[in-house]
Amino acid sequence: MGTSKSGLKDKKGKKKSIEDTEAWGIADFDYVGLITQDTMPLLSAPLAGQERRDYLRDILRGCPDYYPALIELGYRYIHEGMDETGKTYIDKGLQSLKTHFSKENLIDSYYSICEFLENHLRFEMAIEYYNQLIAIESDKANVYDSISCCHSCLGDTKKAFEIQQKALELCDSNHRFYCNMGWLEMIRGNPDAAKPMLEKSLELDQEDETTLNNYEVCKLMLGDRRLKNWDAYLLRETDYEYLEKLEDEGNFEEYEKHIRESNRDMIEAFKSDLIQNPDYTPAEKYDILFSLKYTMDHIRKAYDGEYFFYDSIDQIDADFKQIMHTIIVTTGDIDNEIFNGIYTALLEFYKFLEKRKVVSGYRSLENKMLELKPELVEKMLRYNEIRHDDECTQEEKNEIRDELFGDDVFWPFL
Repeated sequence: MGTSKSGLKDKKGKKKSIEDTEAWGIADFDYVGLITQDTMPLLSAPLAGQERRDYLRDILRGCPDYYPALIELGYRYIHEGMDETGKTYIDKGLQSLKTHFSKENLIDSYYSICEFLENHLRFEMAIEYYNQLIAIESDKANVYDSISCCHSCLGDTKKAFEIQQKALELCDSNHRFYCNMGWLEMIRGNPDAAKPMLEKSLELDQEDETTLNNYEVCKLMLGDRRLKNWDAYLLRETDYEYLEKLEDEGNFEEYEKHIRESNRDMIEAFKSDLIQNPDYTPAEKYDILFSLKYTMDHIRKAYDGEYFFYDSIDQIDADFKQIMHTIIVTTGDIDNEIFNGIYTALLEFYKFLEKRKVVSGYRSLENKMLELKPELVEKMLRYNEIRHDDECTQEEKNEIRDELFGDDVFWPFL
């Protein structure tokens, strides 16, 4: 389409919205059908990968300004690691919004795009779009708050602090801005400076859960100088005496909560380190985190659910073959890419924990994994052959599965 809004006229010469054109209507119908198939697949599975990108491009051939398809196509390319191509489509989507739609629609789309980029660890790109947004958004303090968070994730705490100050200068009545400044001060190793920021946040909102949690962490840091910054807190030593006390009291709900929080914080500390690791692209970092969470969920469920600490490297070393057997059997679409992703994620995670002196025994685990890899890959490929073979009966598939994996098929439940 490519014409400006003023160039769209009906038969009487009056201006009309792009949404009233036939091309937009057809594109909208096709796109709604795509989304409906995602949420309620009836006759076929939702489109993904190259098929989905091709479908979106077909929509755009009929209506080049159809911004939902442009922006989604941008997301799809970025998810696949093709950031420049993805950015080109996002920019086209934003241009369509600027040309044909209200400023409110444009602002909402900027926030959605930046949220996607942050979730996919594209913080530099998110900062670029936030800087575009600040020119049109009246609530500039909110944008500065978001930009500050991106810089802190990238490890530039000096820049993050300067920008967070701008947010507070523009608005001193938003509890979240004070909470985030407090969090930033804890990252910088300044719990004394964090405390009044968090107290101010609680004055403005006494029930904000994030502020309440951060305030408790701040008090812990002030009481224990070993917790010199936020990262040290995330990788704190496990308080086994406290856990034993909870167990004696039969307070298993609090016991499980303690373990969940410890596991969550280890992953968060690893994520912060990984984001700043120059050896991987943002797409690879995102994949590593996804693979790690997927793998640890499998492992956690195998060890009685909520009672497994992620730093139990000796247990993982001892049971690594069984762990991989269950993952191969239960991951229906597993292939070399997924398999190698699991290996990379586990090795990077435990190498990080050993570097930070949380665990020891990384080299033993690495040797075990590398030693078993050829055998495990061969089993994976063999099982993939039969599980997708329509000519093979379920009984025959079960026999081959038992031959390859033995009782490990039922290992989590033994």
